Amino acid sequence: MIGFGLGMAIASLGAFLYGMTESKQVEALEPSQTPQTAIAPKLITDPQEITTNRDGFIPKRLRQSENPNPVRGIIGEDNRQPMTSRDYPWSTVGRIDNKYGHACTGTLIYESLVLTNSHCVYKDGKLVENIYFYPNLINGRLRDKADKATVTGVYPGTNDSKAHEQDDWAILLLDKPLGKKYGFLSWKSIPLEVLKKKVKQISLVGYSGDFPDPKRHPDLNAGKGETAGVHSDCSILGESDGMLVHDCDTTGGASGSALITEIDDKYYIVGLHAAGLYKQDGTGRENYAVEIERINAGLATLK
Repeated sequence: MIGFGLGMAIASLGAFLYGMTESKQVEALEPSQTPQTAIAPKLITDPQEITTNRDGFIPKRLRQSENPNPVRGIIGEDNRQPMTSRDYPWSTVGRIDNKYGHACTGTLIYESLVLTNSHCVYKDGKLVENIYFYPNLINGRLRDKADKATVTGVYPGTNDSKAHEQDDWAILLLDKPLGKKYGFLSWKSIPLEVLKKKVKQISLVGYSGDFPDPKRHPDLNAGKGETAGVHSDCSILGESDGMLVHDCDTTGGASGSALITEIDDKYYIVGLHAAGLYKQDGTGRENYAVEIERINAGLATLK
């Protein structure tokens, strides 16, 4: 059972990590500067470039996290806690920036591939320039500044940047094989009725633009969006208009976050957070995720 014990465990691990700020292995992130020559990713059309969904990979020198208990629009109480672990699978999650600044969250799914939302890399139907991926960014720091990766290609489920819909997913091609160092996750399409039984066994790690709160987490002083927030004891509640409805806490910047759970002692992506919208009856918010089967169907069209 995925108790995702990041509560006290994350806090203590975080204190340990931040005590290593002088270490060469954890380096402060320099302010991003738009290059004089814009970097425009290409639209991927060759299926060999994005052959995906291999078995997840854990680098030998990385520990696999014990079921952490970390801590969605926010539904009820805000249950997010700082994700300060550099263990697998949390090491696979990173922040996505684009020409306009902090955009979204993404997850490594192969050596040079990242899964996120399509609306994170499109604006007015066009690919955005200067897209970067910062793996396992904690308190504005990377393990190595050289691990900042540039997105060179995109394969999208849709190019409609304004539509949070069934196909709001994209696979990004990086210029560096970061998955060899940080590991990567596989995904699994699971029937809805099975997912609904995994009550409080779903985890979402996202770089929300309003997190962390300096009053709650004064030790995380790099600024908002510089450390991911994690809600681990959340659930998939049902389905609406072909999308999964979940109660994981997210706000802007967490778009593209993977819904992660443990199956037979392995971690899998079982959904892709895309939007938090008001319920049709106006009683509150619901959070929506792309179903894995939609991604599989989209990739099948390349073959």
